Parts: sequence; C-alpha cells; structure tokens
Amino acid sequence: MKIWCFDDAHFWGKNLFDAAKVRGHEVTMFDDARKPDIGHVFMHMHHHPMVRTFHKRSMATLALNPNLALIPDYRSSVLYDDKLEQARQLSKWLPRTRVFYSKAPAWSWLENEAKFPFISKSSEGSSSNNVRMINTLDDAREEIRLAFSSFGIKCHYGLIQRGYLLWQDFVPDNAYDVRIVAIGNKRMMMVRDNREDRPMASGSGRIHPIRSLNDANPEVMNALAKAEVFFRAERFKWCGIDMVFDKANGKWLIIEVTVGWTMHSYNECEFIENFKPTGRKGSDVWNVLLDEMEKGSFE
Repeated sequence: MKIWCFDDAHFWGKNLFDAAKVRGHEVTMFDDARKPDIGHVFMHMHHHPMVRTFHKRSMATLALNPNLALIPDYRSSVLYDDKLEQARQLSKWLPRTRVFYSKAPAWSWLENEAKFPFISKSSEGSSSNNVRMINTLDDAREEIRLAFSSFGIKCHYGLIQRGYLLWQDFVPDNAYDVRIVAIGNKRMMMVRDNREDRPMASGSGRIHPIRSLNDANPEVMNALAKAEVFFRAERFKWCGIDMVFDKANGKWLIIEVTVGWTMHSYNECEFIENFKPTGRKGSDVWNVLLDEMEKGSFE
C-alpha cells in the first residue's frame, strides 16, 4: 500500500511513517500537497490560525486528486475549527444554535425568545477558547454592540470576531463531557470534568481515560451509542466529538467536532469496536490506523 505522511510539527506523520515502514508499506513524507499522486494521505491539522489556513489549503489541493484517500477526509477538514460550518452542516446533532449576521435579527431574538444563560462562540477556537457564557441581557447587548461594530469581540491568538454572532443553547447540569474519537471503525473514549471556573470541560486537563469497558458507566455507553449513529450517518472515519447530555429532552448532543487532539492523553484508552474491547490501547494508535487502512476503511 502506498502511503503519504504529512511532515507536521507534532510528528504525527513521522510516527505513522515509522510504523508503516516496519510493515513494509511504500511510505513517503511530504510537505507539498502537490506531490502525492496515488494512495492514502495522512495529514495532521493544527488549530493555530496561521497553520490551520495552510493545512486547509493543502487539503483542498489534495482533494482535487481522485486517486487519493484522505485522512481526515476533505469534508472533515472543512469543518475543522469552523463552528459556523459545523452549525450549518450538523445542526440536527447540536444544541439549538442560531447564527446572526446583522443586528436586527439578533435584537429580535433577544427581545422575544432568549432564555438565559446561553453560550456564545466564535467560529474558531479550541479548548474552550472563544466560548463565552451569556448570563444577562446586558451581556448579550454588549456582544451585539461589539460584533457589529469596527471593534469586534477580542478572541484567542489576537483574532477578532466581527460580523456575526453564534449563539447556542446552554445544556445545564453536566459536570463533564464525553470525548469519543473515531479511527476507522475503532473508537476511544474519555470523560473530561468541567473547569473549576466555568461549566466547560474542553481544555480543563481533568481527564479520565476509559481504560476498559469496565470504566464506562451506563451514561458513557449511551454516549458511545449516540456517537456510533453520528459517525456512521455522517461517514466520519477520523474524527473526535465532544458530547453532553440534555436531561430535559433525554438525549446526547454534540458540542464540538474536531480532527485533532492531544494524542498522548489517549495512551491508556482502550480501542473499542462494535461495543466490544479490542485489546489495543491508544498508545498503539498508529498500528490501529494502519490496520484500518489495510482493511479499506478509508477508501
């Protein structure tokens, strides 16, 4: 099998390259998206805005070649760190989300329908950066004032949110979220406790890897069942999702979709397939990925 590995700064491509070499595959490192000609292409994308822009452009170039199987696929690269696009394409899986591109509809919703608190998000940002709790009418009014002015809303990495507001229902009474990662047909799971200062788990560092199915309580297994429906319906093969439980409506909701994560945090997680243990751990992720590639999961 011919494999192309992007030469990224976090060595994901190099790690896959080394594992593929051991198996005897024809494998090549690349840094120019015009070079891969045929086979599988693995590309680690990063959320820093300057790097992410380059990675998205590279994925767009790779997607022009029908002889390449991309990991992640092109659609996932478009959705990556773009909450506006996630809201557009994946709204049925998310908490109720509204996007406003001018003051008038934002004011109308605020005056007639708003229930506090709710969540405001910038389109870009990871680890709960650029995610804000809107607790009061004054908070919301200030968001409208800034977003539709020359000032904008200051965000992480010196970015400015301007010209839109993305307001999402807050899902209360969750002390944690559940992160589920799909690699081909394999899954890894992790429970992440909320930050101490706000009810958001992403980036808290308070993680509980699911080391075996014995670690997974019924709530986590229910989240996995919902995730399985999502991955199969949307055909995502390299994807991580963050989930919280909507107690009022009795269902799990997705609050984030990503193609990048802190890989070493999953070393102790057990890979699961069809709700059964595989005996493989996250520390063996590159061989698991190769297993899935060899089975044709990404074609």
